Amino acid sequence: MSRIESIATDLPPNVIPQELAKAAFTAMFSGHPEVSSLAELFDRCGVEQRHFSFPPDYYLADKSFDERNRDYIAGARDLAERAARECLREAGVEPERVDHLILVTTTGLATPSLDALLVPRLGLRPDVRRWPLFGLGCAGGAGALVRAEEILRGGTDGLALVISVELCGQSFTRRANDPVDAVGGALFGDGAVALLVSSSEASRGGPSIVARRSVLFENSEQIMGWRFTSDGMRLVLSREITDLLKRRFRPVVQEFLASAGMTLRDITYWVLHPGGRRIVEAYQQALDCPAETLAWARNSLARVGNLSSASVLFVLADVFHEARPRSGEKALVAAPGPGFGMEMLVLEW
Repeated sequence: MSRIESIATDLPPNVIPQELAKAAFTAMFSGHPEVSSLAELFDRCGVEQRHFSFPPDYYLADKSFDERNRDYIAGARDLAERAARECLREAGVEPERVDHLILVTTTGLATPSLDALLVPRLGLRPDVRRWPLFGLGCAGGAGALVRAEEILRGGTDGLALVISVELCGQSFTRRANDPVDAVGGALFGDGAVALLVSSSEASRGGPSIVARRSVLFENSEQIMGWRFTSDGMRLVLSREITDLLKRRFRPVVQEFLASAGMTLRDITYWVLHPGGRRIVEAYQQALDCPAETLAWARNSLARVGNLSSASVLFVLADVFHEARPRSGEKALVAAPGPGFGMEMLVLEW
C-alpha cells in the first residue's frame, strides 16, 4: 500500500492583493468594456491574494507568447526545484533514492520536459523513470497521485516524487478580449507542490492511499480546457461546470466510496480543488454539508487563489501539516478537470 511520506509547497515572491489585481485588470482591459465590466468578479470569487512569478508590471507589458513561455520554463523549473528539495528534506531522503519522477503541469510548454530539466538539478539518478503529464488541467495534481499509486502498486521499497507546478500568470495577455479571461484574471496564481510517495512498509506515518478512481463524464469535453492561439493559451470555462458538479459530484463520490466499502460519513477531511467560490459552493450544495466542512478549500483559495493542478495538493498540504489527522481518519482528495473528468483518492492516516 502506497503512502505519502512528505509534502512541501513553494510560492513565488510577488504577492498581489486582490485589490491591486483588480486595478491592474481594469487598466489592462479599459479598451474592452465587455471584459472590464466584469471586474466585480475580483470582489466575489473568494480570492484575497495571489503569488506570481513576476512583478505586476510584467503582466501589464505586451509580451509575446514566445517570451511568456520562455519565462514559464525558467520560473516553473525553479519553483518545482525548491518544492522538491524541501519535500525530500522533510522525508530525510537523498535524491538518488527516488525511482520515479512524475511531473504535472498545464500552463506552459517545454521540450525537453520540465522533469528532464529537473533530474540533474535535483541530483536524481540518470535512470530515474520520468512520467511527464500534460492536459489534465485542474485535475492534474490528484491525477498525478493516482498514477503514482498505480506505478508503485506491487513494488517493494519504491519511491515516487510527484511534482505539480503551474505558472497560471503566463496565460495573461493584453490581447485577451473574451469575458472568460476575466475569470482567469480574478482566480489564478502561481505555485508548486511536491510529494514523496512510498511503497515501503517502513513509513514515517503518512497517510496510505487506500482507494483511487478516474472518471470521465460523457459529452462534456467542451466545458473546460485551453484554446490554443497564436498568442498562447486562452481559458475555456463554461457556466455548465457548477450545474454539473451539483448534479454529479455526490453520486460519483458515493459510488467511488461504496466500491471501497465506505460512505460519506467515513470522510473526515474533504480535500477538494478550490476552483473558485462558485465551485466550492457547488460542492457544498451537492454534499448538503455545513460550510465548515469545506473550510480547507476556502482558506486555500483565499490565500493563494486557484493554482490549477497544484491547488488540491496545496489543500492537502494544509491538512497534512496543520490538521494533524489522527490514526484511522480519512480524507477524500478530488479534483475536476478538462475532459470533463474527475480524479479521486481516499487517504487514511
